[in-house]
Amino acid sequence: MKKTLLAAALLGSFAASAFAAPSVTLYGIIDTGLNYTHYRADDGKTASTDTFSMASGQSSGSRWGLRGDEKIGSVTVGFNLENGFNSDDGTETMSRLFGREASVHVAGKYGTLYAGREGKLISTAGAAAMGGIFSPFSVLWGDAGIKAQTGTDWGRIDNSLTYVSPSFSGLEIRAQYSFKNDGTKTGDENSSDVDRYAALGVSYKNGPAQFGLIGDYSMWKNVAKATENVDNGFSVIAGGNYDFKAVRVYGQVNYFDNQSTLVNSVGGLDKFTATTSTTDMKGNLGYEGWGISLGATAPAFGGTVIAGVSYRDAEEVQGDNEYKRWEAALGYTYAFSKRTNAYAGVTYAQQKAEMKDKNQTPSAVGVMAGLVHKF
Repeated sequence: MKKTLLAAALLGSFAASAFAAPSVTLYGIIDTGLNYTHYRADDGKTASTDTFSMASGQSSGSRWGLRGDEKIGSVTVGFNLENGFNSDDGTETMSRLFGREASVHVAGKYGTLYAGREGKLISTAGAAAMGGIFSPFSVLWGDAGIKAQTGTDWGRIDNSLTYVSPSFSGLEIRAQYSFKNDGTKTGDENSSDVDRYAALGVSYKNGPAQFGLIGDYSMWKNVAKATENVDNGFSVIAGGNYDFKAVRVYGQVNYFDNQSTLVNSVGGLDKFTATTSTTDMKGNLGYEGWGISLGATAPAFGGTVIAGVSYRDAEEVQGDNEYKRWEAALGYTYAFSKRTNAYAGVTYAQQKAEMKDKNQTPSAVGVMAGLVHKF
């Protein structure tokens, strides 16, 4: 009995020391707030609606994660596991434990190589992502999110390799490839049975200036006669930000073609999905178009004011429908400490849909406020 107790105590002390190792960190963000939305459908039959609710992740996605690294000679080996959840009800935001990120990386004097589930280069998710330099609202803040200002989904990919070069006087090169965008789907990796993704990005940072250029290429699966003629998609985005001390200005312009979805975030036109079928009666094989946005942040009253406007013009690659979307937003954040801040914002978005059988111009006004705590 004494030996059993002694063994348990020793095992407990070893486990405690392992979890207390400084190379492994438990971290997280909890963002909980309130949201009000007024939506006007403009479809001739649906009345305007008003909703008021508690919401999670309005300015920062609620998450918890584990990250760590080990120095082996001149090389550092590390990992990052990150879970997303809704802080208002405790549910997961994705259908997997580590949906936000699950990756391992090796870093040395020749750069860093990541492997696993990562954010796309054009996203704001993960250490290799570049999307955060283009907009002060990132992908969140309701209708102000940059996802709806472009033709890409700003999402994550499985089975990926991402390379980030060392900095050459502020210049960095990034390259990314996914053997299979969604590991939960059927089909062999790196084959025409599955969607694949490739991207190349260049960023430059020097003092108050930060700029980026990203080109990405989506290889849609071709597994049946109905989809064998679907063209692959691509997009290009260029922009950055500059700190004038009194105000930091952001801007970007983008072009896209043969994209499978359009994120809109405006009520009934929340998301358009292409049929990607050559035999479909609608004949919609994807979307093409362009977008532009301007934004700024400035210190005010001890916090930070955030503002932005954007426009996107999109149409079906093979079809009659066109969609013109514009948006304006104003936000404010106030930090109580390095770990806790409050935020508030108001957004307006309008989507003019010029369709074959009718025209529709839905619009939405959003008001949000909340508290963010980091640990």
